[in-house]
Amino acid sequence: MAKKEEPVSSSDSEGEVETKKVKKTAKKTKKEEPKKKATKRKKDENAPRRYLTAFIYFSKEYRPTVKSENPEAKFGQIGSLIATKWNSMSADEKKRFEELSKEDKKRWERECKEYEAKKQNTKKAAPASDNETDSSDSESDSSE
Repeated sequence: MAKKEEPVSSSDSEGEVETKKVKKTAKKTKKEEPKKKATKRKKDENAPRRYLTAFIYFSKEYRPTVKSENPEAKFGQIGSLIATKWNSMSADEKKRFEELSKEDKKRWERECKEYEAKKQNTKKAAPASDNETDSSDSESDSSE
């Protein structure tokens, strides 16, 4: 913050008024510590792949056509042309791609449920298997 100056008046015995400038300093703030860089969460390699959107299905189908019509176009330009075509399509034309997307989303939800159930079972089974090995060790010790 910048320093502000305010006039302050005082009076002498003769009735003259003097004006003095008093400087106000900004409040001291805590030193800003550099922000800690957020660590990226590791991706689970066994997790199901996310579903594809209707636009991605359209893009997969339409990209070869755009490439053949515009062989000199670069990757970003091709994407822009595909997006322009997608935006100019009617809802009826997009419906086929939206159906594909809905089916893929159902697949993803089903796989996620199976994956979560499997993950929960492995968490519950891990401590139980440790106990079984401990009890089998103690049985073998008593038979000796």
